[in-house]
Amino acid sequence: MFCKKSPERFLFGLIAVVMILTLPVWSGCSKKADTPEDVVLADVGESHIMASEYIRRLSHQEMADLPKDDDGKFLDMTTLEGKQAFLEAIINKELMRQEAQKIGYLKDPAVAEAQKTLTEIYAGQVLLDEIVVQASREISDEEFDAFYAKMGIVRKCHYLITNFIEDAEAARKMALDGSDWDDVAAAYHAGDEPPTGEFVIDVPFGQYGRDFETPVFAAAVGKITEPILTVYGYWVLRVDQETQPRPEKKLDPDKARAKILDTVYARKRAKLHTDFRDELRAKYNLEINEDALWRCYTGLPQGEVILNPETGKPTAQDKLEPLDIKPADMDLPFYSYKAEGKVTAYSLGDFKAVFDRMSVFQRPKKSEMLGGLRNKIYTEMDKALFNIEARARGMYEDTRVVSLVNERLEEVLVNKIYQDLVKYDERVTPEQLDTYWAEHKDDFAKPELRSGHLVVCLNAAQAAKAKAELDAGAQWKKILLQYGTDRDNKARAGRLTNIGSNSQGPIRDYMFGLAKDEVSGPLPLDNGRYGIISCEQITPGKPGNLKEDSETVGMVIRRQRENAAFEKLLDEWRTDFGVKVYEENLADLPGWAELVNPPLPENVIPRDS
Repeated sequence: MFCKKSPERFLFGLIAVVMILTLPVWSGCSKKADTPEDVVLADVGESHIMASEYIRRLSHQEMADLPKDDDGKFLDMTTLEGKQAFLEAIINKELMRQEAQKIGYLKDPAVAEAQKTLTEIYAGQVLLDEIVVQASREISDEEFDAFYAKMGIVRKCHYLITNFIEDAEAARKMALDGSDWDDVAAAYHAGDEPPTGEFVIDVPFGQYGRDFETPVFAAAVGKITEPILTVYGYWVLRVDQETQPRPEKKLDPDKARAKILDTVYARKRAKLHTDFRDELRAKYNLEINEDALWRCYTGLPQGEVILNPETGKPTAQDKLEPLDIKPADMDLPFYSYKAEGKVTAYSLGDFKAVFDRMSVFQRPKKSEMLGGLRNKIYTEMDKALFNIEARARGMYEDTRVVSLVNERLEEVLVNKIYQDLVKYDERVTPEQLDTYWAEHKDDFAKPELRSGHLVVCLNAAQAAKAKAELDAGAQWKKILLQYGTDRDNKARAGRLTNIGSNSQGPIRDYMFGLAKDEVSGPLPLDNGRYGIISCEQITPGKPGNLKEDSETVGMVIRRQRENAAFEKLLDEWRTDFGVKVYEENLADLPGWAELVNPPLPENVIPRDS
């Protein structure tokens, strides 16, 4: 355990042991080294904690979850002290695992069912990552240049949407035969009429999915596309005009680099996902009976919305209208697929049974058109096909899947053993509050807080350009759009809110090195990136007050008792199972920063997918 003196440290102790670390397999950490370098770091009972497992866990840690010293400062994970502390937490979790096994938690039928469900989920995710995500991350110069060349191009089109492919083809023929587009739309458009009364749409390059965009940009101006299937139904468009961006309005490629990398990555990923999805649909003969689909759509409750207009709250499930299917249609085949020589088929009655149990959030709505219903069914069937393919490719036994599954199981089981076995006196008297406050009131002082903005740039040169534009009066929104490379930071609009003087990390240090309303120069961050930070608001700190902080003080006292009770159990388990640490094998292990901040080339998206 990581001992601590401040309130924050006491709170971290519980989280550090129960939540932040996860073991790879419930049969033990490992039984033997996979490679000569994969040395044993500790023996816990008959299980071995290996260097490879230590590295895997450390590489998955967030900085906020790393071990701290007695003063609440993060330990240097390249030092022996930091490595010992992290290994100690792994040992503690393994002791809890073995105790859970000893008292029979692993025989609970609910655990086996949870393991089965989690395996299906994670096998599909790992397969998707292997097929789609990793293949999308590297962006070639040719891909970058091709996208930039079309940035700003807009195609102006007339359109209509139908529920069925036959109607889309008939509408296209009617338009090709020379009919006025409004007449064609009046005859075949299945959705609501546009508010303007005009069936026109602008299609800017790069802003729609490639399934939709590619045929629109492949058609010559004046031509009509083939029917395009989307989540709304079948689109038919006539390309009326193409406009080019004015040269002076087009962003410089260096300024647009971050945006292009983000967009091309997302487009590549979406295309690979779609291609693989279509491959599986064909491989497993996924079919939807369009006649049954229409009958199902007509039976959807009319006017159903998420929020009840009278109460402003979601409609309770038992108040929802059922799917209206005629008794004679209940056995009508609806959708099916074939896997491992067996056809799995669902009838309209099967779907009604599922639909009537759905929440208002899950149910397809009539307002989403027939295409919305079709898309929801496809989405659920695609999940099933991904899992079938994952099993066929051996993903259920893949070590990545096993690790992910058991990490989730551990969160449940270790929390359960903690809640069941860690017992302590939860009562805190006024006298105990006064005594603790007299000794620790400085620990409850409110820190100074600072707020401002941050933009994370690709490199120092980009950061210098961003700084120059800010100095010239540019708005943060514009700077984030042109230079920002961190998706999470951009999602927060670059805002840094209430960074405390007691916080840790480079962002805190940079922020507290600025005067109010000052904007920094380029500052080094991780992955070779650089940031610009502003300090726009300062809230002074103030001393603690027992009357205001009594609830927090009581919580800290209870956490101390909880930690003491837990430490006692750990000592007992160490004696029962036996622990031996091979400290000499810690020296060559990498530090946290080395694992989480590998160098990345510029044409790889420098963030998590």
